[in-house]
Amino acid sequence: MNSNLQNGVRFVLLILIQVMVLNNVHLSGYINPFVYLLIIMLLPFNIDRIWLLLIGFATGLTLDLFSGGVIGLHAASATLAAFIRPYLIQLISSQREFDSNITPSLKDMGFRWFFGYAFLFTLIHHIYYFLLEKFSFSGFGTTLWRILLSAIVSTAVIILAQYIEYRPKKR
Repeated sequence: MNSNLQNGVRFVLLILIQVMVLNNVHLSGYINPFVYLLIIMLLPFNIDRIWLLLIGFATGLTLDLFSGGVIGLHAASATLAAFIRPYLIQLISSQREFDSNITPSLKDMGFRWFFGYAFLFTLIHHIYYFLLEKFSFSGFGTTLWRILLSAIVSTAVIILAQYIEYRPKKR
């Protein structure tokens, strides 16, 4: 499948899953899983930074519009996540250049690399999202607890989604 078409289909599916299913999951009031981050995470390594930021902003804004919450909360968080993505990849990767036909996915990079990438990416996004949502230092311990639990569950859901998308071929 064409890379742009695949990314477009992924965008629509993940936004629908996030809005219709995961936005209604609030485990104990602390855990909010965000799988839509995969839209930004799985873009090609060699994507232009301007496009990366625009896609991050569009992803967050689309989620804001369909979620009915505070407009701009997801847009700001997703844009920050898109901004830090190249630096995060550079930080956790020993290679400086990647082959143009691979993506930062579980299939192409392996479990260990992808787990580190997914957890750090999700953690940074969640720190910004939940601190921006609270916009106060009252209840800071509770906010930190929400960040940690949501990041762990979101990372697990993201890895599960990668296993579902890239099932190993039977021999």
